[in-house]
Amino acid sequence: MDKMQEGKLHQEVSQSQKAKEVLDNPSFKEAFDKLRDLYSTSLLNTGTNETETREKLWLAYQVLGKVEQHFREIIDTGKLASKQLEDFRNSIEKQKF
Repeated sequence: MDKMQEGKLHQEVSQSQKAKEVLDNPSFKEAFDKLRDLYSTSLLNTGTNETETREKLWLAYQVLGKVEQHFREIIDTGKLASKQLEDFRNSIEKQKF
């Protein structure tokens, strides 16, 4: 592993930690929960003639899920990067002996 690859892995671990902090933040959780509830409630309460409104609410609800999913993917990538760095360190230690 060269320094550039190692640097990229460290960056992924750092981004992962930041993403986890955001997802674990009570204010962020509350905002997402309120938006999710607002969108789903509003969606279920649209009238039969409100097709455009229903589509916009559905899209907003889906985007909210995609944002959360993206944060989780960043966290998972960081976990993998951390494991790769650990394996790399272990291989260096084995070469020393």
